[in-house]
Amino acid sequence: MDRRMPWPAAYIEYLAPSPLQLSGLRKILGSARDESTVQNFLASSTAILRTLLPSAADAWCFDRPSFGSEFIPDFLLCHRNSLGYNWTLVELESPCRPPLNKNGRPSAKLTEALAQIRDWRHWLRENIAYARSTRGFQGIHAEIAAYVLIGRRMHLDPKHLARYQELSLSSGANVLSYDRLLDISPNDY
Repeated sequence: MDRRMPWPAAYIEYLAPSPLQLSGLRKILGSARDESTVQNFLASSTAILRTLLPSAADAWCFDRPSFGSEFIPDFLLCHRNSLGYNWTLVELESPCRPPLNKNGRPSAKLTEALAQIRDWRHWLRENIAYARSTRGFQGIHAEIAAYVLIGRRMHLDPKHLARYQELSLSSGANVLSYDRLLDISPNDY
């Protein structure tokens, strides 16, 4: 059996991101003005995105898959373990945008990203049969895991750190700075 099945073109090898990939990401994050440059880089360096998933022998990355005609997440990740297929949505926002405003509340961009995740989950609830059969996303369900990548650590005011940490507990998605992707060690694999 080919491990890359059922989506061989989207398969992510079980390899740590290379130092070249991580330095490329660091460079892009230092110069990017919006998420489109980061999106294109991560689409060609999927080993970096794989680090968002739990340890699993098999994983796949879908770049901008459509959920119907109106909803397109930046990435849809999948990993297979003893429980079957497990899915994760990834929404990218600008590395230049802070996740919190000066008052420590979610920024407009973060609020928009979290609303998109709620919209995708709603679409999945309403169209689960289509997602599974026509789109081929085996085992997908509406309450799938989700990540929002936004800003850099330097954008976080230390006095709002506790609020930032609470976001992942209360928002229904894991909110991370892009620096989290740079914290990867080859020893993690």
